[in-house]
This record gives sequence, C-alpha cells and structure tokens, in this order.
Amino acid sequence: MISISDFQILPFDKKCDFITVFADYIVYRTEQDSKYYLYYMKDYFVEVCYSPSKGKVLGIHAFKNIDLADTYIDQIDISDLYL
Repeated sequence: MISISDFQILPFDKKCDFITVFADYIVYRTEQDSKYYLYYMKDYFVEVCYSPSKGKVLGIHAFKNIDLADTYIDQIDISDLYL
C-alpha cells in the first residue's frame, strides 16, 4: 500500500487509478452541485469531489484527520450493528 505522502504527489490520473484498485468505498454526500465520495486506504482517507453536471472529477483530497470525515456521519447507516 502507498503512503499518504506518496499518494499526494501522484499525478491526477494515477490517483484515480489507485483509488479504483486499492481504496475501500465508504459513503458519499451531496453538497450543492457536487458529490463527495469518501474512501479508506489502510491508514488514511481519500475524498473525491465529482461534478455530475460536468461529468468529471474536480478534485481528490487525502487526509488522516478523522475529524475531516465528520461531514459524512449523517450518511452512514449503522443500524445493522444493532441486532
């Protein structure tokens, strides 16, 4: 697995390839005209900003601080954990 610092310096297209192959999708959220997808890679998170109207990825942001993932908390369904 690639470290966060190595991931951050990858070219855009390589980041997209790496996410597709190695990342675990968690959840997405919608904000204005964009969708934000949250992925997990071993010891860090990756957020992908996608514009449906433009049909393309606008940005990719890798981070370790779990507090930055707080905006997704309302979209995560943990009801299956309460059996």
